[in-house]
Amino acid sequence: MELLIVSAMSKPADWQSFLKKFADAANIEEWPGNPGASEGQLLVAEKRLKVKFPPSYRAFLTASNGWLQASRAVPFVRPVEDICWFRKEHRDWYEAYQMSAEPLSIIEQDYFNYAQADCVSFDFKHLAQTLCVSEIGDDAVLLLNPMVVWPDGEWEAWFFANWLPGAARYRSFADWMRQELDQLLNQPFTHTATPGELPTVYLDAPGKPNRRIRPREEVLVLETVLERLRSKKKSDRVKATQQLGLLGGKQAVDALLDALKNDPEKEVRWRAADSLGLLGAPEAVEALIAAIDDPLVNTTAIHALAGFKDERSAQCLLKILEEGGMYATSATNPLVKRGDVRAIKHLVHFLTATASDNPRVQHIGDIAGRLISPFEDAGYVALEPLMVHPDIKVRHRAILGISDIAYCAKEKIVRRKAYELLQRFLETDTDTGLRQLIEVSITVSTKKNLK
Repeated sequence: MELLIVSAMSKPADWQSFLKKFADAANIEEWPGNPGASEGQLLVAEKRLKVKFPPSYRAFLTASNGWLQASRAVPFVRPVEDICWFRKEHRDWYEAYQMSAEPLSIIEQDYFNYAQADCVSFDFKHLAQTLCVSEIGDDAVLLLNPMVVWPDGEWEAWFFANWLPGAARYRSFADWMRQELDQLLNQPFTHTATPGELPTVYLDAPGKPNRRIRPREEVLVLETVLERLRSKKKSDRVKATQQLGLLGGKQAVDALLDALKNDPEKEVRWRAADSLGLLGAPEAVEALIAAIDDPLVNTTAIHALAGFKDERSAQCLLKILEEGGMYATSATNPLVKRGDVRAIKHLVHFLTATASDNPRVQHIGDIAGRLISPFEDAGYVALEPLMVHPDIKVRHRAILGISDIAYCAKEKIVRRKAYELLQRFLETDTDTGLRQLIEVSITVSTKKNLK
């Protein structure tokens, strides 16, 4: 089959040919498309949304106003009358993701190299401005991102799913559709790109007059950044530690280790710790563990250990949690990110320690259910038996964790299990206050579990 590149997908006739091949490849007997949208329909939708659709998507709608068999995970691409802003239609999903999203840390040239892009990395600030052009499939949707616009007018496309750590990004709607066809044909997919080309990235939402454009990112040169790290100005050194985390490599790691140990400014040291965590270089483990004793850097060093998988740092984090000191809850987050379920045993200990007269133990116990919930299925297994614990306080703490799983779990089956557990205990728990808490939790998580 000949390659249909983006520039050749900006006309309805090209899409008509493409969609015929798509339907043939999927062995679909009944045509899965619709009559094309008229220019009037497109203009009405563009006026409603205050945008001008990107060329390949607009041409697709003109060829077929919706498509019923786009992919396994997102089968139904919507007709133009049904598309809407993601944050408005899926507010609970958007808000839940915002709570767990992390700032973007990747060089611009790498970020827009879709062939090498890591789906964990995407600019979560753009999520609020994305246009949802599909129904929910397998806990997944297809989004178009008007904050990233390529020179030919194409918007970035995102395949966004609960079960992905981020979003799989494509240069355009056409690229995503080509990828789906290539999967049907069992052939490799090649992202379309022009070497060295970068998109315009906007700071303002679409529809706003005179949208501001994000300045082009500085091209980083290792020698320049290392020189900046030797500057007498703190701000230069802080920036250099951040940039070294983007550049990577042995020289960058060595320079960051030196800054972590020897720079007199606390902000430089904790930025160095953060960058070492991003790079995940094995030689940084001991230095980060040692930095936990630095009261001005300790929490950053603890969080940086999330980027490693070694047993030495795992034991360090588990010990901090087990001892229940000031930084016990800080140690939980990196253990969650590492998927180290050994943390659950210690959290259950605090959750059930309701008789302790130690305020720190009680504080950890009060939030232990919620700290367990990000472990999802393993967290559910630990919390379920505590729902029948004779101590009302233990049950209350467990309910909080199960409620979080019912609302926030990425795996639909886990989310549903927690939701159904809440429903069962609404009928059986004997405490009026706990039943009221469960009832509120069911109400909050119902929409997430009845899709």
